[in-house]
Amino acid sequence: MAIHLITSSATLLAQWRSIITPLGLNWGSAPLRLPGQSLAASLAGLTNAQAQDLVLLEHPAQTSLQDLQDLDHWLRTRPQLNVLLLSEDNSPTLLVQAMKAGVREVLPLATAPQDLAQSVLRWTERLSARPDDMPQDTPPKNSENSAKVSAPRQPGRLVAFMGCKGGNGTSFLAANMAHIMATEFDRQCAFVDLDLQSGDASFYLGSGANKNTLSDLTRQIDRLDAQLLSSCLYAVTPRLNLLAAPHTLDKAMTISAQDIDKVLTLVRSQHDHVVVDLPRILNALSLKVLDLADVVYIVMQNQTPDVRDAKRLVNTLLSLGLNEHKLRLLVNRYEPDGWVSLPELEKAVGLPVHQTIPSKPQWVGESLHTGQPLSAVHDHNTVMHALRKTSAALLDTTPVQQRHWLQRWMGQTA
Repeated sequence: MAIHLITSSATLLAQWRSIITPLGLNWGSAPLRLPGQSLAASLAGLTNAQAQDLVLLEHPAQTSLQDLQDLDHWLRTRPQLNVLLLSEDNSPTLLVQAMKAGVREVLPLATAPQDLAQSVLRWTERLSARPDDMPQDTPPKNSENSAKVSAPRQPGRLVAFMGCKGGNGTSFLAANMAHIMATEFDRQCAFVDLDLQSGDASFYLGSGANKNTLSDLTRQIDRLDAQLLSSCLYAVTPRLNLLAAPHTLDKAMTISAQDIDKVLTLVRSQHDHVVVDLPRILNALSLKVLDLADVVYIVMQNQTPDVRDAKRLVNTLLSLGLNEHKLRLLVNRYEPDGWVSLPELEKAVGLPVHQTIPSKPQWVGESLHTGQPLSAVHDHNTVMHALRKTSAALLDTTPVQQRHWLQRWMGQTA
């Protein structure tokens, strides 16, 4: 890998070189951006930039919007390049726009030399951990559980789940709703675990039996097609496919927002609904998914810390321009006599509660410990009833009427 520099200041270029040269890294292009020159023209000067190279880019505040648009357009065809942005503008708005454009990290333009050196070293070490010659063969299919993907269709509906804080059951709700939509509402669904660093949603849908993961797709992103996708999906049921999070942290760190955009576009073309489990942090990847999503479920409990965090999350999403009509509050482990009543919760967060999921740990616990969907271990309970109601509302239909055990035993219709 090589280091490329783009700046409009000869002094700054010399300073960067003096900081990075002692690190013993390979140098690439270093075009000096002329006054009034567009960033697109400067980027065109990086003629020898290769996949996984690192680009240090000066970003003057007065060129904010156009520069980021040029950068976004440029990175769409070079998703494996890694850009560190050094900017005079350190506002939250700039940070969000930069992450959406595919920037890996934003640093103050006046960053101390040792801090810049540490950032460059951190990224070069991370990128060097990724093999330079990734194998180009398609991962072997699991013949018993290989997923079936259908012919191209209208893009499926993208449904994102994000918890306002950790440990509130977001992955469990997302996985079980995907299972219900596939098995009880007969929809072709995909479940994508995008909690890349600590995703464990696959354990809710088959005890982690999947062999291939998202990283097996993104490492071959240039040859992504339906066949490659099929080889990496795990068929939970005939109508539910699972795309699991990477097994290791080093593989997770190499996945970019541009990779996710391409993967989700293909997955949506093959499924009616795509359910995505997001981490609770806002980064380039999660912002990309939130932009693409048709519905965003924000999962919380009716506890004071959850209300505080949910309010902060909702306000942040709205300030970033996310459509309020996308957002739906799910109150999980709901306790009628909890610390915060539903009216108080709605007033504080600023959104109506879409659905409450009751707290029944004895039923949910068995599902979690056995690695099976809740319906497989205990089909008739208030949690399943609430999940069916939520799924029906999402699909704009009515819940499937369940038969009493005696009716099923006698073969009668409910």
